[in-house]
Amino acid sequence: MTRATGPDRGAGTAALNPVLWTEREPVRLARDQDEVQAFAPLLEYQSPADDGLPHGGWIGVLPRWPFERPQPNALDELLGDQELRVLVAYSAAHPMVPPTIYSLDPEPSIWEQTQSAWHVAPGGSLCLLQSDGGWQPEASLTELLAKASGWRIEYALMKAGVINEMSVHGIVSDPSHDHLIDRAIQRAAPTPDPTEAGDTDVSP
Repeated sequence: MTRATGPDRGAGTAALNPVLWTEREPVRLARDQDEVQAFAPLLEYQSPADDGLPHGGWIGVLPRWPFERPQPNALDELLGDQELRVLVAYSAAHPMVPPTIYSLDPEPSIWEQTQSAWHVAPGGSLCLLQSDGGWQPEASLTELLAKASGWRIEYALMKAGVINEMSVHGIVSDPSHDHLIDRAIQRAAPTPDPTEAGDTDVSP
């Protein structure tokens, strides 16, 4: 006869105290830290905490133009003094699941979060991967950060009204929007008033 036994009181210990990915993947953590600091020195690593970032992440400012091609002349004028400040939240399954990136400044409006053209999900996270399989576990976190930098530029172009939707692949790999940066500035520039041109003769 089989005798019934009571529950193993230690069986749930592992479930109550899961191993963090930072402990499970120390080599990957070190790699992320090295690569991110080289790519975006103004990002600060955040250790896992019970509140806010339970699996760790990054917070800080991303570079404006971290791309290999030349920066458009009017980029600084388009963006002004507003840098892209982001929050990067790791998942429990990193690196199998990509981190989630939020734009803290500029912060997309609630309306923008409901419109797919802005590449922002409800809740404010950026939609940086537009296709299944867009993230590979061996990929560098800096690939996503570069996409976020590109999102910031396209966000400014959307605000300026020179594009109606963000590009599928993003400015990071698609230069088709580069020339629109100058156009956005030209559109924003006030039209000169000939009557205020001093002694200029404006008569027919």
